[in-house]
Amino acid sequence: MKKIFSALLMTIFLLTSATALAAYKETVPEGADLGAVKRLAIAWPQHYKVDDKEPTDEEYAQLLYNASKVARCYVASYDEIAAQIKKDIGVDIKTLDRREARKVFEENVGKYVDAYFVATTANNNRNTQFFYYIYKPGDNSLIYEYTSQVGMAGKTAKDYQRDAESFYKQFDLTAIKVTKEAAKKARKNR
Repeated sequence: MKKIFSALLMTIFLLTSATALAAYKETVPEGADLGAVKRLAIAWPQHYKVDDKEPTDEEYAQLLYNASKVARCYVASYDEIAAQIKKDIGVDIKTLDRREARKVFEENVGKYVDAYFVATTANNNRNTQFFYYIYKPGDNSLIYEYTSQVGMAGKTAKDYQRDAESFYKQFDLTAIKVTKEAAKKARKNR
């Protein structure tokens, strides 16, 4: 009896610990067509480094791209979009200040992709909160939001990449679900 109770207690502890260590929330605005996103671009991340082990902005942008290998859609890196903008309009957004670069990025990214996302981090001593906002180019309307809070021991680049992979996987699952629901609703309304 004591062994069963101990095993049950350990199982409950592990389940609640896993939930506390990584929790996410997502929002899909009404009418958002996630199924139309076949090409997704990475915007410059809004990352606030508080620990030496954490990635820099440049490293974070690269690991967001590296993590995209798990995504079903094509993901264009920030560097790829910046190079295309420079080729097409002659503006090197990598040399502009952050606000101006974002403005030029948003004005031009729709020529290359169906949507783009901005990854933002909020750090404190223990937990890091990740925000991923996917926007539709042109009107820059929000079509998907994913927020996760992760308790990380090391706050290393590997931890950041693992969270980015979770974002891509969850977006894919949600896009499939939303697309199926929209098709079902359309058939029902015929």
